[in-house]
Amino acid sequence: MSNNPTWLQRLKQHYSAPLAQSFKQFKLGAMLFFFGGMLIYASAAAMTASALQEVVLLAGLFIGGFGFLIAMMAQVRMMISRLVKFFSD
Repeated sequence: MSNNPTWLQRLKQHYSAPLAQSFKQFKLGAMLFFFGGMLIYASAAAMTASALQEVVLLAGLFIGGFGFLIAMMAQVRMMISRLVKFFSD
């Protein structure tokens, strides 16, 4: 058999990572989410109706949505990590 870890070992390794690593991922997602929100607000409040406003709004939606996904994946990782640690002790 090869030395490649199985998918179960990789999952355990992924969820056994320190919480600080997952929290860094969460912070990145939260910052992107709020930056996207700021872009959306700025495009609606400070720009006149134009194609540029729509482009900035779309960029804010993409950045905010991507940040939301990253933050939620990190949150789920932290929750599962705590459960793995709880049940392995």
